[in-house]
Amino acid sequence: MAETMDALARGIARHQAGDLAAAEKAYRAILADHPDHADALHLLGLVFYQKGDAVTAMEHIRRAIETDPRAAMYHANLGRVLMAQGRASEAAEAYRDAVVLTPNDAAVHSDMAAALVTAGDFDAARSRARLALELAPDLAPAHLNLGLALQGGGASAAAGAEACFRRAAALDPNLADAHQALGQLHQGRGEDDAAMECYRQAIRANPGMAEAHCNLGNILRERLDLAAAMAQYDAGLTVAPDIAALHANKGVALHELGRFDDALVSYDRALALDPEDAECRRNRAMTLLLLGRLAEGWQAYEARWRTARFKGQDRGGKVPRWTAAGAEPGATVLVRAEQGFGDTIQFARYAALLAAADQHVILECPATLRRLMTSLDGVIQVVEQGGDRLPGHDYQIPLMSLPAAFATDLATIPADVPYLRAPDRDRADWRRRLDKLAGPRIGIVWKGSPDHPRDRVRSPGLAPFLPLLDLSGATLVSLQMGGGTDLAAHGADAVVDMTPDLRDFAATAALIECLDLVVTCDTAVGHLAGALGRPVAMMLPQVPEWRWLLDRDDTPWYPTMRLFRQPAAGDWDGAVKSLVSYIRRHWM
Repeated sequence: MAETMDALARGIARHQAGDLAAAEKAYRAILADHPDHADALHLLGLVFYQKGDAVTAMEHIRRAIETDPRAAMYHANLGRVLMAQGRASEAAEAYRDAVVLTPNDAAVHSDMAAALVTAGDFDAARSRARLALELAPDLAPAHLNLGLALQGGGASAAAGAEACFRRAAALDPNLADAHQALGQLHQGRGEDDAAMECYRQAIRANPGMAEAHCNLGNILRERLDLAAAMAQYDAGLTVAPDIAALHANKGVALHELGRFDDALVSYDRALALDPEDAECRRNRAMTLLLLGRLAEGWQAYEARWRTARFKGQDRGGKVPRWTAAGAEPGATVLVRAEQGFGDTIQFARYAALLAAADQHVILECPATLRRLMTSLDGVIQVVEQGGDRLPGHDYQIPLMSLPAAFATDLATIPADVPYLRAPDRDRADWRRRLDKLAGPRIGIVWKGSPDHPRDRVRSPGLAPFLPLLDLSGATLVSLQMGGGTDLAAHGADAVVDMTPDLRDFAATAALIECLDLVVTCDTAVGHLAGALGRPVAMMLPQVPEWRWLLDRDDTPWYPTMRLFRQPAAGDWDGAVKSLVSYIRRHWM
């Protein structure tokens, strides 16, 4: 017996020194003579766990428990291995067995709380974390786990979470998870500077904390500091190459850097690790579409309905989805607008294709587009989204699923314009009002919705457009809703602001039809001018949205549109310089 104890002690010493091979050899030697030696089984299980073989680790720890079911440590370590495998509910049961044997062990109560949080049982997690704190008021992980349990229990219970996280970090500044939790809390409130500092503290405490690298990278990417974001993703992948989110977010950064083939590689790696990541599939679709690989892109884009942003918005219910092959002649199809106004205007053209396929088309769209959409070729009825009772219909389809349904490629994009028209009365009214303005009359739009996820990239603001004021003889007409403050701030008094009278898109369409040219960043107004068949100059960032493709100054979507791209990332002045030369050549 003494010889076995000495051998076990030598194995433990090598184990504690990090020499897993020597420790494994020592434990195996003991088990060769004593196959049911519980401590050797348990410790060999921990060696396998540290080597990344959780399955074999569990086998050995379970054998140890069978041999000595009263050893609380065995149950607790089984819980840790189960947690590492993502089996939180089973881990909680293992911890429960441990605390029955050691009811005064605060650390095991805290670990059980962590498992219950992961399993989504927040009430039980709060109770267990509080019990741990009764036993050990200064146990930092217990404060952390109480905070996580409070955070998961709804708004009323979440108020104390931040205090718990701060207490945990104060008690143990090297508790990386506490800094990470604080960072996520700040990030969720839009406090990005504070979040970044918390993530950096987490990384200082644990350089191998891949999640903190990922979260810090995401904020840096949103701030357009793409090189720094890439450094964080790569740091995370160095220590955790199998975390799908790191590959997926790196793919987004690579796309924004214009490294599209590399982005696709990252997306594919992410999806190999997590095939259910719908957001990654959607982002991959954006890259494919931008590259002009439309057939692949349309199919991948259907994953949008499973993303957090779109979940619950596919309102088709039990009505069958329209397909080109399965629809009966004379059937009624409800086409449901989705996403932004520009998306609705761009893809409304597909109503004519449905009509040509002998389908009766009902278009559901936002109220501000309703009057305009009554002019749409192929539509027999327009209903207000969320306002009108839907008429009977045989099929339904989301508007932006129609390109996939018609197998649209670059050569078959339906591009007959105009496919929208302004009301005659509105147009006549604007013509009278604009008669005395000098020409050419140029409409301008300099920013999109601030809620758009890429608005910082796509919206130049008014300042880069100011050289247009130097076009002698031209009249600039603002089409920028809410742009009066910008005009005043830049002293752009010469710009005629007609927007107070633009009550809907039909009114805007009528004004555009009375202008010679529209100059706009990537907004719905650009789509509207293109759909009306009017001359339009679209200002684009170096990496634009997917629909504008790459390396061309025209677009197959709108024959009357000319694209002006940034020559380098963020260089709006260079794009406007090209625009001014174009206007002088063609319009002055």
